[in-house]
Order: sequence, then structure tokens, then C-alpha cells
Amino acid sequence: MGRRFSFKSYQRTFAKPLRTARGAWSLREGFIVRVEDDSGLGYGEVAPIPEFGSETVEQARAFLEQLAEDSELATSVEPAALSCCAFGVSSALARGSLALRDYQVAALLPAGRGALAVATEKAGCDYTAFKWKIGVESIEAEQAIFRELVARLPEGSQLRLDANGGLSVEALERWLRVCREYPEQVEYMEQPLPVGEEAVMAQFAESSGVPIALDESLNGADGQRWLQLGAWSGPLVVKPALAGDARALVERLRPIAEQVVLSSVFETAVGLENALHIADQLSEHNRAIGFDTLDAFTDSLALLQPAPVLCATERAQFAPETIWKQLP
Repeated sequence: MGRRFSFKSYQRTFAKPLRTARGAWSLREGFIVRVEDDSGLGYGEVAPIPEFGSETVEQARAFLEQLAEDSELATSVEPAALSCCAFGVSSALARGSLALRDYQVAALLPAGRGALAVATEKAGCDYTAFKWKIGVESIEAEQAIFRELVARLPEGSQLRLDANGGLSVEALERWLRVCREYPEQVEYMEQPLPVGEEAVMAQFAESSGVPIALDESLNGADGQRWLQLGAWSGPLVVKPALAGDARALVERLRPIAEQVVLSSVFETAVGLENALHIADQLSEHNRAIGFDTLDAFTDSLALLQPAPVLCATERAQFAPETIWKQLP
């Protein structure tokens, strides 16, 4: 029957705009890709975030329109230029069964004082890993909230502080001084300085003893160098949906799997499962994943319910056509 590609677009409205150091985000746009061939059906998701170095929604749409007309383009998609398309198409083409795994989920806390109530609620649901956005309000206000937050977390819990590259060097120094007071509670600081300041961040991590993770630095054409073995000593926050061909990504991450923290780009259930298939192939990956995004929207494209652990038994019941049929 040959191979046929089709796609549908989606728009998702955040239940509450996501506040980060980059500003507020209220609408998520992307595409579900469907491939049909002699071996069956496959689904992938294309979820661009151009601010993170990916193609734009318009560029992705243009490529997918061409792909629907000429399936041979699937073998020539350029990951450097169309990283999200490369991931979605390669995920849709993936065949074969994998041993599904359970994954601990890091609770996502809103910026500002709203984090306190949400942290209490999430802790009551047995979350033990938490991620909080900083660099949104004044450093004085956020550090006061931080101390309250640490006091509320259950014993043994750990907190990730995500600045989305929005801190100055002076602000980072101030945060590191506070973090050093709580070595057991702070798992790491995530991308405190902008892309291009990796050497400075590495120096601060070494001198302070506070782990610093790279996130935004990994995206775009130049980001792959930080995924080389020995290139970075701290955690590496990988967003699979932005990282190009899924098969190549697995091979790239295997040598550094212990450092990898897989993270969401606020995708649908299709993209979530695409990303978890990456983790399923990394036997040494054991960090809590950053996919506490299932209740972030006002639609029903997540399917799974938010939980501190995404269970293999529930994942095994996922049927991507359920998402496909919901889209016009």
C-alpha cells in the first residue's frame, strides 16, 4: 500500500498562563503526525518552541504539508533546521515493542507565592521531587518564598530551581549562597544564566558545590556539544520533542543517561509517549521526569491523570488514535 503521511493541527489554551522569566505563555500550538504503511499505524507529535531554537509553527506546517504530498521527504528531513518535525516524524515511523517503565514525576510549581499552596497539595499526593520557576519576581521576594517552600516540603524531598536563563551573575551568586544552606533539599539550579554563559555556570557550580543543570543551552544547532560524554558535569535537561530524530537521540543519550532529566514542552499524550519511549531505552536513566503538565490545559488531549508516578500499566493502555479522533 506504500506509505502515507497525514497531520492535524491543535491549539491548546493553558488553564492558567505559564509564568517564566521569559514572560507569560497562554496558547500552545502544534501538530499530530500519522503514518500508515504495511506495518500498521504510527503517531508522532510536532511541538515547536522557536524561542528554544526550534522551527516555527509556520515552518513546521509548511514541511508537513509537503510531507503529506511526498512521503519520501521523511527520509530527508534536516534535524538541524526542523528539529521538532524530525522528532515527530521519526517517532511516528518507529516500530517494534519496548519494555515500558514506571517514571517518577517532578511536581511543577507555579512562579511566586502560588508555589506554596501547590507544593502542599502535591506533597499530599506523594510527590517527592519539585520544580519551581524563579527569576519572575524580585530576588528578595523569591528567596523569602523559597525558605517557606523548603520548610513545607516533606523530609527527603528535593527542589529544582528553574530560572530559564533569566538571572544575572549577581543574582546567581545570591541564589547560590542561599542554596548552599540547603544541600539536601536543593537538587540543582536549572539554566540560571543565558545560553552562551556555560563556562561561567560551570565555574559557579564547581566553586559553590551546588549542581547546575543545562536546559536552554542544549537546544539549537550548537547545543548538541553539551551532550558529549564529559562535556558537562551536572544534570542535562533534555526536551525530546525539540531534539531531532528519536533514534539518533537515544544513541546520543545512552553514554550520559545518568545525567539526563527528560522534560516536557507541554505536548499532548502523543508527544508524552513519544518522549517516554526515549527513556524506556535508557536503562541508566533514573531521575524524576519533568512531565507534570497533564492538567495544564483546558482540553482532554492529555488522557492520563496527573500522578507522582507515570505507571507502565497505564501507559500500555494508551491509544494515540483517541487523540487523533478528537482533532478536526
